[in-house]
Amino acid sequence: MLSEHSNIVAEITESCRVASLLRETVERILLPRFGNLGSQDIHRKGDDSLVTEADLEAERFLSVELSALVSGSRVLGEESIANDSSRLQTFVREQADSPYWLIDPLDGTRNFVNGSEVFCSMLALVLGNEVRASWLYAHKERSIFHAIEGVGAFVDNRPIPPIESVGVASSCGGAVRDKPRGRISWTRKPLSYDEEQLERLSSVRCAGQDFVDLAYGRIDFAYYNRLWPWDHAPGGFLLKTLGGYLGDFDTGRAYLPYEHAGPILATRESLRWQDLQKILGKS
Repeated sequence: MLSEHSNIVAEITESCRVASLLRETVERILLPRFGNLGSQDIHRKGDDSLVTEADLEAERFLSVELSALVSGSRVLGEESIANDSSRLQTFVREQADSPYWLIDPLDGTRNFVNGSEVFCSMLALVLGNEVRASWLYAHKERSIFHAIEGVGAFVDNRPIPPIESVGVASSCGGAVRDKPRGRISWTRKPLSYDEEQLERLSSVRCAGQDFVDLAYGRIDFAYYNRLWPWDHAPGGFLLKTLGGYLGDFDTGRAYLPYEHAGPILATRESLRWQDLQKILGKS
């Protein structure tokens, strides 16, 4: 089974077809609608989040193309599941021994609707219920990031250097900070952290951008309470490939793409994960 997984990943990597499909999705479906949405193109889902005709068309296009790319694969998309945890678990059980794709056609939909350039389009290939490869288009960067198991991480096909540990302090663009900085998503139970020990930045309402910022060292951590695989699996795998860590906040167990329970904590440096867990209030 492992050799079969490796063969599939190698085939996808060599073809460059996935990155081409993602770029086509962005250029042909998403960008023409950016700044051009009418009220009839914007809808509210059951949880009061937004979905647009751009989300829906992008997911339909990618679902057809990706399922044809890998024999026997299916697609798990945000809009097809519609944030229904029971449908998510049913899908994962059915695909436990088969490849599937995770798709977030438009991460940061509210930003997209409001004219903010902080939005992404993301997907991941899952084999044996583990992410083996991921792709992420970040509009703010105008770039496609991808990571391949056993190969490395790239931005526009240029290698991204692995994250280097700097010990207790944290780094950003060569500078060293005395305390970590990061983003904390909405949470029902407030975290009991000491504001003197970290710098909390405002949310950008786009998990994909968080992971890009982690990869580039702009932030040191990101905390999420709401957990859906299409939000965190693609960027989480990019971070993992570079040497970061994404794990269950309470137990420290490594994140798995089919899990729905949270919260989770992503850190740029895997060695600092437990330190940040304690700072954020875990006893």
